[in-house]
Amino acid sequence: MAGRMRWLALGLAVAAIPVLVWVLLQPSAPAPGPTSAPARPASEDAAPSTVAVASPATPPVSRASPPARPGGIPPVEVQHTSISSVDPQGRRQWDLRADSVVVDSSAGTATLTTVQGTYYQAGEPAMTFAAPRGTFYIATRNATLTGGVRARSTSGRSLEAEVVKWFPKVQQIEASGHVVLRQAGMTVRADRLTADVALQRTRLSGNIRVTVAE
Repeated sequence: MAGRMRWLALGLAVAAIPVLVWVLLQPSAPAPGPTSAPARPASEDAAPSTVAVASPATPPVSRASPPARPGGIPPVEVQHTSISSVDPQGRRQWDLRADSVVVDSSAGTATLTTVQGTYYQAGEPAMTFAAPRGTFYIATRNATLTGGVRARSTSGRSLEAEVVKWFPKVQQIEASGHVVLRQAGMTVRADRLTADVALQRTRLSGNIRVTVAE
């Protein structure tokens, strides 16, 4: 009887993992985030955006979690899932899809591998992107993509960089490390880039090199 009860408890724990991930991604006390975002407009103090973990077509697969930190919930990993965010008006801000998501409530982060997704502007798709790794900061809703990021805006511009940081409250991105911005007839290389998520307004700095197509 005791053995059957242990198996029942284990089954309930595995089934509860997606719910736990959703709970951990809800707004919480301030937690560490990436480097400070650009100056925030006054409207930024409006109601916070909403984040949800989508139910994937394939049931999430759980893995053994690393040991718990003293006094904290152990990190939880879910495979083949996504995270989405909407603004106070209910308009979609971004979608992140990943092969795996590890939520660490103690650090206030969700670590993603093999990331793909879409950034939205005023609820409309503005840019698609892909990266080997990403980190979502639960308190600030900022996200950092690393490992060689590739992105393309709906206007046709493309971006490559080692690191791309996204700040949803101000609708801006910051790229660094071997930055390459391509548009019709021109390729610009630089160390850093700051832009809106649609790559319409860009600012490049550091070793700028421009190649114009003949």
